[in-house]
Amino acid sequence: MSFDDLPDQPPIYPREAEDYAREALDRSHQAAARVRNHMDIRYGDDYWQKVDIYLPDDAALADLPVLLFAHGGAWTHGYKEWLGLMAPVIVETPAIFVSVSYRLAPECRYPGPLEDCIAALAWVHDHIADYGGDPDRLYVGGHSAGGHLFALAALKPHLLARAGLPANLIKGCLPICSQLNLAFDDPAPGSGEARIYEMFLADRKDDRDASPLHNIGPNPPPFFIAHGGEDFPRIIESNRLMIAALKETGAAVRSHVEPGATHFGLALQMENPQSPVVRTLRDWLSNGPSGFDGPLH
Repeated sequence: MSFDDLPDQPPIYPREAEDYAREALDRSHQAAARVRNHMDIRYGDDYWQKVDIYLPDDAALADLPVLLFAHGGAWTHGYKEWLGLMAPVIVETPAIFVSVSYRLAPECRYPGPLEDCIAALAWVHDHIADYGGDPDRLYVGGHSAGGHLFALAALKPHLLARAGLPANLIKGCLPICSQLNLAFDDPAPGSGEARIYEMFLADRKDDRDASPLHNIGPNPPPFFIAHGGEDFPRIIESNRLMIAALKETGAAVRSHVEPGATHFGLALQMENPQSPVVRTLRDWLSNGPSGFDGPLH
């Protein structure tokens, strides 16, 4: 079982992430015990290059939509096992939920984690039909750093092509509480912005290349961008800029701010079928992206 061999990690940045990590792991462990799954499927040779696949109870279902979701942890921490708490509401859609892990910084810096997410996407595209999934109905997203990585993958079709994937493979992108701008002129020492340069980027000059905000080209997939009302200011600002930039290009975008939710509180709400974010996510999986430029209820 994948929960039994998790390597120890040093204290997580920021401090309040520790409580989230313990709670998410506990809830996800409970969810995995009641949802049909296949754990620790490798898409590469490294320990971290693995996915967990969660499936509806009815094994006869076929051609199901698929959501690939990557964990947060500021690119330096985290486990795919944090996300299992989402599995029950996703598989009830019905859909397939794929929790993705990737190599972590600073041992593996950008673009390594992005390359891992694309490799996981390629594995799912090639193999998900064996589990009842439709390789032409793939959605991607993630919490925090994971949402950043899949947002970037969704905006770099040349990297998808390099992996042998069609440019229009991703049907929708759903970054939750994600940092979507990584380029800062003079980040304050000790800040989250400074940490991007110190821990994640291999070269400071990669900050724009690593920013979804600065990689919006023609015909991006639909985006659903959400964050907590009490999220980190840098994430709120990057989401605001990203939404405006997408709309300026005419891209299909929907957004939501969850009142009172913190960065980690919204992640824990992703198990709640009544959450506006979860309801929109499930609607997109079932019916395709919809509801642009309108509030959630």
